[in-house]
Amino acid sequence: MTKKIIIFVIAVGVSLTAATHRWNDSAHAIGVIKASGGTARHAVSLESGEDSYMLIATATVIPPYRGDVKVVLEGKPEMEYEIHSSGPIVDLGLHTWPKFENNTFYGLKPKDRPALWVKMKPPQVDPVCGMEVKNSPLIVFSGGREYRFCSRQCLERFEKDSRSYEGRDQVRGKYTLAFYDTKTGMSVLNIPVVIKGKGEKSDAGEHHH
Repeated sequence: MTKKIIIFVIAVGVSLTAATHRWNDSAHAIGVIKASGGTARHAVSLESGEDSYMLIATATVIPPYRGDVKVVLEGKPEMEYEIHSSGPIVDLGLHTWPKFENNTFYGLKPKDRPALWVKMKPPQVDPVCGMEVKNSPLIVFSGGREYRFCSRQCLERFEKDSRSYEGRDQVRGKYTLAFYDTKTGMSVLNIPVVIKGKGEKSDAGEHHH
């Protein structure tokens, strides 16, 4: 009895910590996995300018779907990301947790509730055209920040009107956290992820936690 009480207290403490802690700019998405194509309750809206983002995604498997599901982050410019399964820190044996390896859930079955953490690291982009820039030698310092450019033309446009482009070197655009059945290649859930510039309004249906 004492052991069960200790485990219960630890589980409650972990849950409360997770509920109150915020990792950088974080968001929570909820959806359903269906053979005919699942849906998210709402799109995720994030604000550009962060070095990294944390997306918590949970879903329920709707009958009769069964299978293995690959999870990928899609969108341009490509973003570095890591996906980790959000299994229980303290397993009380109340649920079965699907195996997660190489960004794939194995053996999902009806009523399973997979959960995962997605850490996203956006690349630096050209503030004029929005293209990704990696190790470009075209560099300008403005407002205490370093800006890189994909071409001399973009650099010159920035220098003519730097105030219009300052702070626009962070990714903005639409991404998708996509879930694919590994056997058929069909989509079983798509979660839209929208990264907006600071001050831009969210579209209808988007929500940020």
